[in-house]
Amino acid sequence: MSTVCRFIHAEKANYTVTLLCKVMKTARSTSYAWVAGREARETRQWEDEALAHEIR
Repeated sequence: MSTVCRFIHAEKANYTVTLLCKVMKTARSTSYAWVAGREARETRQWEDEALAHEIR
């Protein structure tokens, strides 16, 4: 699902999110939830990398 959401996020400057979600057969809420969770995923990735560095 993340591949679909990434595509929608990348193309939303060219097309409406509604149209993209309809074509990709996904709910708009799924796309918006993915965008909202993006910051949390990036923070978690940064923390994991810092921990791995500390362990080494």
